Amino acid sequence: MAPSATAIEREHKLFEYATEKSVDTAEIPLEEGWEKLREQGIEVIVDVLRRCATTCQPFGNKGYVSLYTISYRMCSSVGNRDHSKALYDRSQQELISISQSVLGELKQIHDTSTHCAETFLRHFAHHWANHKILVKWIQQLFRHLDNGYVANTSRATLTSVGLRAFYDHVFIPLKFELSEAIFFAIDCHRDGKDVDLGLIRSCVDVFPIMVLASRVSNLASIQAATNTQMEVSLYLHEFESKFLRRASDYYAQNSKQWLELASASNYLYKVETIIRQEAELSHQILHASTRDKLLKVCQRELLERHADAIVNQGTGMHFLLEHDHPEDLQRMYLLLHSSPNGAAAMTCNFHHFALGRAKAILKERAERVLRLKAEGKVASADDPVMVEQLLALRTRLTSMIATFFAGDSQFERALDSALQDVANNDISKETTNIEIFVMYTDRILSGKIKLPDESMEHTLNELLHLFLLIADKDLYAERYREQLAKRLLAKRYVSLHTERAMIVKLKTQQGAPFTTKLEGMINDFTIGEDLGRSWSSLRETSCRSGIKFEFSVQVLTQGFWPAQKQRELHLTSELQEAKTQFNAWYKERHSHRLLAWIHALDNVVVRAMLRTRSYDLLVSTFQAIALLLFHNSHVSLAFRDVCERMRIDSATGRRVLHSLACGKHRVLLKTGHRKVIDPALDQFKPNKLFTSKLKRFSITMPVLDAERRRDLESDVQHQRNFSIDATCVLLSSYCSQLP
Repeated sequence: MAPSATAIEREHKLFEYATEKSVDTAEIPLEEGWEKLREQGIEVIVDVLRRCATTCQPFGNKGYVSLYTISYRMCSSVGNRDHSKALYDRSQQELISISQSVLGELKQIHDTSTHCAETFLRHFAHHWANHKILVKWIQQLFRHLDNGYVANTSRATLTSVGLRAFYDHVFIPLKFELSEAIFFAIDCHRDGKDVDLGLIRSCVDVFPIMVLASRVSNLASIQAATNTQMEVSLYLHEFESKFLRRASDYYAQNSKQWLELASASNYLYKVETIIRQEAELSHQILHASTRDKLLKVCQRELLERHADAIVNQGTGMHFLLEHDHPEDLQRMYLLLHSSPNGAAAMTCNFHHFALGRAKAILKERAERVLRLKAEGKVASADDPVMVEQLLALRTRLTSMIATFFAGDSQFERALDSALQDVANNDISKETTNIEIFVMYTDRILSGKIKLPDESMEHTLNELLHLFLLIADKDLYAERYREQLAKRLLAKRYVSLHTERAMIVKLKTQQGAPFTTKLEGMINDFTIGEDLGRSWSSLRETSCRSGIKFEFSVQVLTQGFWPAQKQRELHLTSELQEAKTQFNAWYKERHSHRLLAWIHALDNVVVRAMLRTRSYDLLVSTFQAIALLLFHNSHVSLAFRDVCERMRIDSATGRRVLHSLACGKHRVLLKTGHRKVIDPALDQFKPNKLFTSKLKRFSITMPVLDAERRRDLESDVQHQRNFSIDATCVLLSSYCSQLP
């Protein structure tokens, strides 16, 4: 912007005056020189700033050089008086006078614009910007004072004097009004009104600089003051503390109303938006140290104080879980997990949700049991539906924890607690959950459920998690041992490698003593293969001595395998001869071992010719002996006759004959009721009209050891008593050794 004609004329006269005084080397009187400096220097600067021409130069080069020459010669002319102190004091007084006039103007603006904080802030920011320009120019005009007089007297620099004048006469009298205006403008911004954030930032930045103004006296320039590391004590005490209280009051007042009018998900979305906006606001207008404190206030007032209400209201966490709102669940966790009340309320709701879903699965199982009872059927422990539902529920909720709740261990414990309550809550006394879990594991390991290797590994790991929830792990081990024995003896296993892998998983979780017997069973079975090959070579030789059928034996170590009751059974002469030969052969190899034959575990393949077609029947030894009684016989046998010839008791006879005459494959015919054995009246004979689409099939028989289940539980309890007694003795011995 080009200088006006008046300014050019003024600077020309000033230049002539300065040149004349320099050529004559005459003393410039204090009053005369100060009048020139004040009227044609300081007042010109003030006039330019009042006209809002902050980007305009108040002087040209000629004018600035002239003013500086006058002030310099008044202080450093040889042989003349040094007016440095007088110029310093008068410059200081001029800055104070200008600041006082600014104070009066700002007070008047504040009083007349009570409801318009932005007007007051705009004028304050304008005067602050003008004051910095004024101080800069005064420092430039009297720079020689800083270099000489100030350096020799240790007085404050002109920059420090100028800032101190603004601090004492503008900032201190108006700091309350300034803070309130800033707070009001920020509240308007929070309410969605259009507010100039740059204006607010310029006003907030005054606070740290005012600390320098009140404490530092050696500031070289305004630029140096703004570049100096700020001391924020005044900002923290006079602004930040009040600002945080104001924010706390604002959100405390509004949050309750927002929560009452909105659902939990909508409220959380609003809170998330507010926190993001507050973070942006803090970055734009506040000191960096305020951000975390402000967000903590928002967290406390918007979330922590209402955590229970947010989570537990009708549209809270349980509603979100029931209706599958993943984004809202994730938002709820991210906002509330750091709050103790929020985290506790969320995990409690998640626990109740998981428990409710698990109990629903248990209820379905109970309904199936009742339905089967109404139909006259017995519910089996082999119920894959319940286990698959529990596994699917755990997989879904585990995935939810990993995805929405950042894998939080509190939620994992809540899920385990809920599933644990269900896993240890048996539907009926006839079949426990432990039996159901063991039977499902048996389905996997026996190959009834076909799975690829990776899926099988995953499923076994999931079943292991269910196992860890069970309280009676010792009882589980015994049930598992029974099913493992059945798989190994019937050779119904996917692979020994898979069996060993599952045992290793159990061993890793429960320790070596827990799986000692299971490992012994696998070792027995592996060693039995070598023994079987040796016996097979002998059997080929023995065919000439009467053994005309395939006959293999599995030797079991009594301590490892489930205990079995020895039952008397009258074998055929061929079977007895094979048994005798094996006893003799085994005794030669292991003279110190005794063999006890458990016929309840035997498996026999019987080839039967029924209605001109042959069938291969997979049966037990008891069933095979019963069938052989009817070989080449057309005469019916009474129940008592069958039992006497087989030398078995009535209870065993019922199970054997029921499986052959009343089951799915009725290879025997009986008189009387089709499904009930009457020992006194029933007669049995071969079913010559039997047909089946299968050439090879299995005829299952009820377990002979009907009381084995009760005995097993009694044995487990007995073993627990031993363990408890041993622990008590060990503890007492330790206590006795204490000083």
